[in-house]
Amino acid sequence: MFCDQTELIKKLAGEDTLRDLSAHGVEILDWNLADKLTQEGSYPDVVIETFSCTIPEVYNGVIREKKPPLIVNVEYLSAEPWTLEAHGLPSIPGNTWDLPRYFYYPGFTPNSGGLLQGKSSFTTEESNYVPRSLELIYKEVRQTDDVKKVLIFTYGGDKLIRLLNQMSESKLPLDLLICDEPSIKTAETWLGESLNQPRQRDSLRCIGMPFVCQDDFDWLLNKSDLNIVRGEDSFVRAQWAGKPFIWDIYPQDVDAHLIKLDAFLDLYLKDANMDTKRAVLESMYWQDFSNWWPQLRKMSLHATMWRQDLIKSQINGDLVIRLRDFIHDLLKKG
Repeated sequence: MFCDQTELIKKLAGEDTLRDLSAHGVEILDWNLADKLTQEGSYPDVVIETFSCTIPEVYNGVIREKKPPLIVNVEYLSAEPWTLEAHGLPSIPGNTWDLPRYFYYPGFTPNSGGLLQGKSSFTTEESNYVPRSLELIYKEVRQTDDVKKVLIFTYGGDKLIRLLNQMSESKLPLDLLICDEPSIKTAETWLGESLNQPRQRDSLRCIGMPFVCQDDFDWLLNKSDLNIVRGEDSFVRAQWAGKPFIWDIYPQDVDAHLIKLDAFLDLYLKDANMDTKRAVLESMYWQDFSNWWPQLRKMSLHATMWRQDLIKSQINGDLVIRLRDFIHDLLKKG
């Protein structure tokens, strides 16, 4: 596995997972080492590209001349209908030095590329287990039924400032578990002080969370009453948690991201009642907190049912299993 941020990958994996990967022969290598392997005569049978990242040009040139591999480009996750039509199709190289590849689209339905499922750290409120990386900070979280926990992992900015204002004005007792630099910096701006320790503001308790491995982050998602997440992987992990969530989708030019968001919401809310649908839409579009928060219980029930639907949609395997089978079939065809 080649990556331009190997240390970040290792932090996300965590020590236990890294040991498992190493035991199975998985190597995590710096992006710039790809051409070095070609000098050693190590040529792959299959190359998997992710998120539209193409392999380095030098590496591409060597393997094209020696032994062209099967190349599969795993694309971004989207619920847009056109991705089902494009899923699994080969490309025609745009120039003489490029290699043909197949495009693989993750998705939410049985006829898509599936979703990453991995391990699930489902918890119950009665469980006393706390991951070692969170033992100290989680003691700051109020463990009473009337206090709701909101995980905040966003791109920060004005939307989050408005939400914090609205939460404060609500006078509701909320513990805000604030993750990663953009959210923490925005919260510090709002507070007017550092989050190097928990801060109380009216009925809110703001707690800056440490960077933890994926499994421990999943534990936090499962323990929270509402998850506000960004990106793609945390968006999927929030759904596996079966809790209400808001997707802080990355903004694109000419609001192209809203088409992607609407496509997902059409799928997510297909079987929702009107109250739930209205509340989810208001929260996803960052409308006034007081409008949709009273429907949190209905949002929670819907999130649980959606998780069950996802499990059923993965009955023929998650993304990794489907990708493995897709590659195996192509190799058999030659």
